[in-house]
Order: sequence, then C-alpha cells, then structure tokens
Amino acid sequence: MALPNGRHLLGAAMRCMPIMRSVSGRSVCCQPCRALGTSRWTLVSRSTGTTQPQKQDRQQLQPAADSEIGANANRAPAIRRFWRDVSVGDHDGDFVVLLDKRPIKTPDGKLVRIPQGQRVLAWLIAGEWESQKEILSAHSLPLTSLVSRSIDGLSDPSMRADVINKLLNYFRTDSVCLHDTHPCALVELQQKYYAPIIDWARSTYDIDVQITTNIFALSQQNVSVEKLRDVVSEFSPLKLAALERAVMSAKSFLIGLALVQQHITVEEAAMAAQAEANAQTQFWGELENAHDLDNAAMRQVLGASACAVIGAK
Repeated sequence: MALPNGRHLLGAAMRCMPIMRSVSGRSVCCQPCRALGTSRWTLVSRSTGTTQPQKQDRQQLQPAADSEIGANANRAPAIRRFWRDVSVGDHDGDFVVLLDKRPIKTPDGKLVRIPQGQRVLAWLIAGEWESQKEILSAHSLPLTSLVSRSIDGLSDPSMRADVINKLLNYFRTDSVCLHDTHPCALVELQQKYYAPIIDWARSTYDIDVQITTNIFALSQQNVSVEKLRDVVSEFSPLKLAALERAVMSAKSFLIGLALVQQHITVEEAAMAAQAEANAQTQFWGELENAHDLDNAAMRQVLGASACAVIGAK
C-alpha cells in the first residue's frame, strides 16, 4: 500500500518527542547515532612573538576547551534520506513500515511491528519517515522511537518490572496531589486540572488518593500503589512504553495514566503538568524562546504517547 493523501492524519500530535535515529545495512535501523570519539587534545601553533627573525613555529599539544569537547562529542553525523517511497505492508498479521519495500527495524535488529488493530499508528509512523527531507532531522521520529522501546525493552519481564516500579514511585509523591494555598492563579489552575484527574482515579480504580498542602507529608498508601501496579502490569509493551514516556514528561503518574487511558486530552494533560509554570507566566509574563519551547516540547511528547495507544487493547 502506498502512503495515502491522508498521511498527515493527526500530524500535529505525530511530531512528538525523542531521539534521532540512524540507518544501516539493508534494513532501516532506529539505533541512535554515535559520533566518532574526538581527542581531548588539539594541535596549537605558537610563534615567538619577538622582533628578531622568528624561528619555526613550535607545535604544542594542549587540552581542547570543554565547550569544544562537548560539541564534538555530542555531534552526530548527518544522515541523508536514501529512500524514495514509504508504504505500510503486512507481516504475519501485523503492520510494518517499508522504505523502498525494506522494513524498518529496532536498534536490536527486530522488525518494527504494529498490531493489526492499530492501523492509524502504522500510518503515523510511515508519515514520520515520509516527512523527512534531504537530511534526517533530529527528534523527528518519536513514534518510531516509542514502538522500538516497547519491542526491545518492555517485552522483557525483568525490565517491565523495573519500569513499573520506577513509575509507581512517581505516584507515591505525585505532583497533582500537592495543592497550594496561594497564589490564587495557581490554586485555580490546580482545581481546574488536578481535581478531575484525582476524582477519576479514585472512582475508576477504587483507591484513596491522598492530597496535601505540605510537600513533606506527600505520600500514598501502599494498598493504592499495589492496586495501580495490578492495573499497569496488564498493559501491553506498547501501552507501557507510552505511559513511561508520558509520566517522565509530565512528572506525574496520574497525568500519564489518565492520558494513556484516554480520559484526558493531550492539551489537558499538558495544562495539568504545567500548572505551576502557567501560573507564574500569568503574573510575570512569558519568556520568549523558553516557555513557548517548553510548551511545544511537552505537547510533542504527550502527543506521541496519545497516538501510540489509538486502537490499543
């Protein structure tokens, strides 16, 4: 199947989150690029600086500046688009994304397979690759990255258990359970965005979500933690990967859970996650090229998580 004219379906939400991926071999690999290591020493030439006939310049090894080292170490080689056509195919009942009829693969060399019930996700991933220009842009394959994470990492039982433990630690001190008494703008935002999420969690999972105004008293009962552990343990690897990414971005387990359970929208999740920052900007104003970029990045990450669970079981 060729990519249809509707390939930009949910395009705004598609352009989300992380990680530049490279290509290798006959199949497309989503493994992050690693720049060649650079020496911590750079060659410096110095002249004598005297009025006498100068001697031949001496060459001396000196440590490179830290900023130069960091820049070289973090610079990934540019990857040019090598494919012409993007399509979605079938492989043993699952969808695969094809670049010139070659399937994309994970960093571990496994096929990026999308369950049959998630046709929209398959086309969104195809859209990520179709939208690439001459040079593969960094952070422009968020859904490919998320699906690869679910295949390479979260299909392993021990890693799943570690990730679930980490996510539940966010619930124990969840940010939506810490309510302020002032300023009024923050109190209003917390009431508007925190309260519905807390009420939903209480009624849906029959748990006691404790809220407080004292940061040192912020905690949750073990019985509530274990009930949520049972819920999350039933998630598919892909849904768990989406939850992980949402929680790490929003810094809140309950916001991430409400998002992947399709109880709240991406915008509502972002507003809840940024309630304190939004209250500050209402008073002090928005810092150009700072708050606006943070807002966009937050919605990109949460959008990827939301798209990944469309049609998921």
